[in-house]
Order: sequence, then C-alpha cells, then structure tokens
Amino acid sequence: MKTNVAIIGLSRFGLNLVETLSKLNVDILALDVDKESVKKATDFTPNAFVIDSTDLDALKSAGVSNVEHAVVAIGQNDQTNLAASVLTITKLKELGVKKITARADDDDYAKILKLVGADVTVSPLYIASERIANKIASKNVIDYFNIVNDYAVFEVEISEDFIPLPIIDLDTRTKYKVNILLINRNGISLVPNKDTILKPNDHIFIFGEKKFVSKITSIFNKSK
Repeated sequence: MKTNVAIIGLSRFGLNLVETLSKLNVDILALDVDKESVKKATDFTPNAFVIDSTDLDALKSAGVSNVEHAVVAIGQNDQTNLAASVLTITKLKELGVKKITARADDDDYAKILKLVGADVTVSPLYIASERIANKIASKNVIDYFNIVNDYAVFEVEISEDFIPLPIIDLDTRTKYKVNILLINRNGISLVPNKDTILKPNDHIFIFGEKKFVSKITSIFNKSK
C-alpha cells in the first residue's frame, strides 16, 4: 500500500521533497498559498492545490484528513510565516493526521513547533530533503545515508511480526543487486554470513543503488 503524504509549503525545500517523493511510489498532496509554486509542483503530482493551510475547511476540501503523514515545509523567514506554521500544525492535529514533520529554521522555532504538535522537526540547512523523503516513503526505513551518486545505505527495521528468514533465501545480490552489510540485534552488531537468520525487530543496513534498495525494504515490513 502506498504512503499518502501532504507537503505544505512549496518553496525550494518543499518542492524538492515533492520531486523526490514522486520517484518513490508515494501518493503526494502538494499545497501552497502561492499559485506559481503550486504550478511547479504539478510537474511531479496531479494533486497540487492553492490553499491557505491555516484554514481548516480548505485543508479538509483538499483531502488532507486522508493522509498518513504531513510535512509542514513553510520557511520561517519572518514571524508571519512562523505563525502560519504553528496554525497549520494545530489544524493538522484537529484533522487527526497521524504524523507531522515540520520545517524549523531555528532551534527555538523547533521547540515551539513541537509544543504545538509536530512529531519531528527538520532543518533543511542540515538535512537533505532526499534523505527525509526516503524515510517517509518507506515506513520501516529508520535512516538513509547517501554514499555517492545513486548509491546509498538504508537502515531498515524488520517488523515485529516478520517470519524469521535465512538470509541465504533472500539471495539479495542476485535478485535485488544489494548487500546486507550489518545487523543490529538487541544492541549487538552482527556481520551476516550464509547461516544468518533475519529475525523480527532486527535493524539491518542495506547497501546498493537506491532504485534497488527501495524494492527490498517492503519485504521486511510484511507480516505473517
């Protein structure tokens, strides 16, 4: 099942998120009060709308109540935009959005945004939008590290109801063109070999081309 994500605020940071998510099999709702910004977003998603995100009815009409994850990507270059971020988060909470990630351009702003309901705050000055997008797109991806060009390491958490599976049965190199580099199990790091069995709640580190890694991560989110 696809992840449903709303990106609210389509400046460079928000638009980059939309572009990256569009390549990761995610349903995207892109929203901004600025018409030109919304027009740019239509290159990556058909669901882009001009709305005031502080207006609860406007958010409902756009379908925000149906998303699992909302990213408030509004920049805080002035107090008006900070107020817009705060009000947007409170409206998203009212709509029952399960997870809210908010852009914070200052440490003090991050504290404020968490107080009003943001689950996670991120700074585009320190965290690349691509890294955030990959974490959002795959529910069991804990972290993502770009190595060079299209190669990356994904830290993936295996679901708690995953059926134990011998690593040799996955045949990751042949089937997926990736390598499982390391397993963290109950705080202990293990280097896998042909006899290793993958278990529920393991954290595994997978290396390979991004397009192939994203195909294998869903396997570890499957239940019995």
